[in-house]
Amino acid sequence: MLCCVALLLPLCSVAQTKYKGAHLRLQQTSCNFGEVSRSGENRRCVVSFTNDGTEPLVLFAAITSCSCLKVNFSRKPIPVGAKGEIELLVDVKKMDKGIFHRVVAVDMPVTHGLYLQTEAAVH
Repeated sequence: MLCCVALLLPLCSVAQTKYKGAHLRLQQTSCNFGEVSRSGENRRCVVSFTNDGTEPLVLFAAITSCSCLKVNFSRKPIPVGAKGEIELLVDVKKMDKGIFHRVVAVDMPVTHGLYLQTEAAVH
């Protein structure tokens, strides 16, 4: 069995303050993929966010720390007040057995960073 949890560790805010410039506010701060087998189905988690700043927000890139993680998101500017999504995909067949920690860094042109941290116990 595989137990995989993604913790979204924002250096951005979950508060509802108006920020100068682009600002990403997460709707949730964690994803729990539950227990899965390496021979089971791949898992998906969608994290919603809002640009609660004063300028459009653009996500540039996502850097994963292993080939078992994939990240999808729109590269189009997210207007002020609009919502967007970051999709995290876990390919369970590419995961090694044992315990590991992986990080996905999302690059955006604001003073805040966004790190998606995953944790799993693969059996």
